[in-house]
Amino acid sequence: MAGKKSRKIPVDGTAEKEANTVLADLLREHGLAGTEAGPREKAAAPGKDKDTVKEEAAPDLAGVGKIVLRVQRKGRGGKTVTVLSTPGGGLVPASLEPLAKDIRKALGCGARVEDGTVVIQGDNSERAEKWLLQRGARQVVRGS
Repeated sequence: MAGKKSRKIPVDGTAEKEANTVLADLLREHGLAGTEAGPREKAAAPGKDKDTVKEEAAPDLAGVGKIVLRVQRKGRGGKTVTVLSTPGGGLVPASLEPLAKDIRKALGCGARVEDGTVVIQGDNSERAEKWLLQRGARQVVRGS
């Protein structure tokens, strides 16, 4: 550090601007970026976007007839998953995504909607059964 010279930067705004030091400045020079606020300023701005979609609530599991939990490995690269299905259309497809989201939060594992079923990562059939019964499911069958 003995060979380095320190450079003083004035704080009163009189410093010359160095060319192309910040990506945003470079983009503005070429007309590719506007002067609008960045993502941090936009997030702090009051008000809500009109385009935001209201989150759907998780479905009422008391009205669902039978819920089947199966553990599978076939066709998944050796990974074990628990598949939650409702034979006879107990849950409408639109309510599966909020259910998967709640399962992700409650069980601390991945869950997604796939072909009208909820696929839970890992062998979580016991934990999922307990959680579903606590949420009001009348009949939960493991296996089959």
